Formats: sequence, C-alpha cells, structure tokens
Amino acid sequence: MKKKLYIIGSGPGARELLTERALQVLRSCDKIYSTTHRHKTILSGVAENILECRIQDIPSVLEASDGVNIGLLVSGDTGFFSVAGSLQQRLEGMADMEIVCGISSLQYFCAKAGISYEAIKTVSLHGRQGSIAGAISYNRKVFVLTGGDNKAHLICKSLMEAGMSHIKAVVGENLSMENERIVRGTVKELAGNTFEDLSVLLLENPDFINCHTPLYDRDFVRGEIPMTKEEIRAVTLSKLAVEPDDVVYDIGAGTGSVAIEMARKAYNGNVFAIEKNDAALGLINRNREKLGAFNVTVVPGTAPDVFAGIPCPNKAFIGGSSGNMDKIVRELRVKNPKVDIAANTISLESLNDAVSTFEKHGLATEIVCINSAVAKKAGNYHMMIANNPVYVISGKSRQ
Repeated sequence: MKKKLYIIGSGPGARELLTERALQVLRSCDKIYSTTHRHKTILSGVAENILECRIQDIPSVLEASDGVNIGLLVSGDTGFFSVAGSLQQRLEGMADMEIVCGISSLQYFCAKAGISYEAIKTVSLHGRQGSIAGAISYNRKVFVLTGGDNKAHLICKSLMEAGMSHIKAVVGENLSMENERIVRGTVKELAGNTFEDLSVLLLENPDFINCHTPLYDRDFVRGEIPMTKEEIRAVTLSKLAVEPDDVVYDIGAGTGSVAIEMARKAYNGNVFAIEKNDAALGLINRNREKLGAFNVTVVPGTAPDVFAGIPCPNKAFIGGSSGNMDKIVRELRVKNPKVDIAANTISLESLNDAVSTFEKHGLATEIVCINSAVAKKAGNYHMMIANNPVYVISGKSRQ
C-alpha cells in the first residue's frame, strides 16, 4: 500500500493555534515526525511519540518508516518561507502528499500588533545571508523573519549604521509562547536591546521611495564633480540590465548618479559605490540620503584594491578607471566569471582601451555612441545645445 504523507504547518508555536484540520490529521497518523523538538511539548496529549529528525534525513526516514499514514510537522505556515516547498519536491513519488496549512508568524504578529499586512514586503533572513536596506528604502512596510546571524537587534543596528535610525520598528519575540513580548521603537532604540532567534521584525519607513520613479539631473546635488547625464544613464542601465536582486559595483562613482539609479533597479540588492575622491565621496553620501537610496554602500578607495572587502558582483559599471581598466576587468572576472560589465568613455583612446580590454577577457562586446542635445530657450526660440558624445561599452559574459 502506498504511503500517505501529510506535511502539516504547526503555526507560530502554541497548541491552541493549530488548525482543526491539522489536529484531525495528526490524530489519524500512524507515525508523526517533526523538524523541531518544540512540537513534542506543543502536542502533549494530542499526539504522542513524535519522532524528531533532521530535515536532510527526512527522505530516508520516510522510506524506512513502517507507517501508512505519516505526519510531518513543520514550523509556521507551509506556504510562507517554509521548508515544506523543498520537501515536497524531494519527496515527490515516495508517497501521496497533502499539504496542511498553518497560521503564519506574519498573520499572528500583525494581529497582535494591530497592524494590517496588506501591501507588506516580506523578507526572510532566518538562516540566510542578505540585506534589507533596499526593501525598506523602497517599501513603506517590511516584515522580516530573523534568526541566526541576523537577529532582530543586529538588523536594527545595521540599519542604524546605514543611516536609517529614524525607521519605526516593532519586534515580536517568542510569539504565542508564555514569554512572548511585543516591543516598539525606532531602529536606533531597538538596536540597544537583545532579542532571541524566535523573533520577527516589522519596519516602517514613512519616507520610502517609489523605485520606479525616474531620476533627473536636477534631482542630484552636483558640486564640481562630473556627473553622468540622465540620457546616458538610461542607455547604460538598459545595456547593463540590472535586476532586482543584483549586487552591483559602480567604479569611479563620482556624484553617485549612476549608483543611485542602479540601486532603484536593484531594489532587493545592493550597489557598492567605489570612489577615491574625497569631495565625490561627500556628494555620494549627500545624494544617497537625499534620494533615499540606502541600499547604496559607499566604498572609499581605488579599484580593484577594494574588491576584496565587498561581496561578489553580478553587474559592474566603470565610470572611471584611473588607467586601471585591465586590472579592474581582470579582477571583476576573477571575483565572478559570469559578471556583466558596462563602461562609459568620451575619448577615442579610452574607447579603444575599454573595447580591447573587454575582448581580451572574453566578454561579448557591444559599442553604442550617444549624441544627445538638450533644448535651451533663447528669447522666443528654443535652441538645441549638444552634449559631448559618449561611448557606452557593454560586455556580456559568454558563460
């Protein structure tokens, strides 16, 4: 007889928050396995002899089990950042499966905190690497599953260091347990607390930015540093094809105009603005704060020397190489052989250098020359004033 497997969401933790369907299924099971020791306490008196097993051992445990109706308890809701999805794929064909949903931590927490979870951006940093600077820059509300190296107070500290001290925060710790607590404050205030692994975090940014809003040259603080014009930025970003989860380098970031525009495209990712000029570094920071691009990290120094201290890029833009084009491209390709690169140049010599370097390092290279002109009023007339021609060189990985 083919086995029947029920993957059951146990909710936030308390026994009374198990659904009636979950209880009904558990009572019908010959064998019950669990991915956490907490289930034994929760289900005392409802289901006995719950066997705890590691997630990686579940396929072999299921195969060896002498049960016909088998229950597998997983934390939370089976459809919300749950191990249930990957288990369903791994166990396909081994048994007839039914997924039994549970109450998610998002539902429970928002009800307790009196907050609607419509239009909330959800992120999991529980046992995962990542940053939520982009999520909170471009969304009013962000719900975060925390844990491991990304405990709630450490996330608050990282946001404070990124310049987001004013963000409102609510932490839910040990939800539905006897020692549950709901703590409210700003990111700065909560960074001084200590929260356990079983915590969730809700962040609210009243000054969030719509990442789909276009940026114009007039939006930036300029100073004396050269800035890539908006028409050139548009073509360059189109060629580079920055995606929402990308990690991107802006090398020779200048005023930060390209970095900030890329940050809106990489709204779940990060942009590292690399610049050696002190005046330019100040401008990048001012524009970053003015335009709410907190997923831009400013990196003082010269490329490629600073590459070792920052994450691996998916995309890179070279606005200025200081004569190090070959070294920069080589080290980018070492760091990620699949990296795509774009560069802007205005001189024929720099164009030749970029093209020959891209091709030398195995990139499929495309060149576009942009000749743009902007209308300026002269009395009753409008005259077209030409900008300098700019070459946009894009190099795609052949892998």
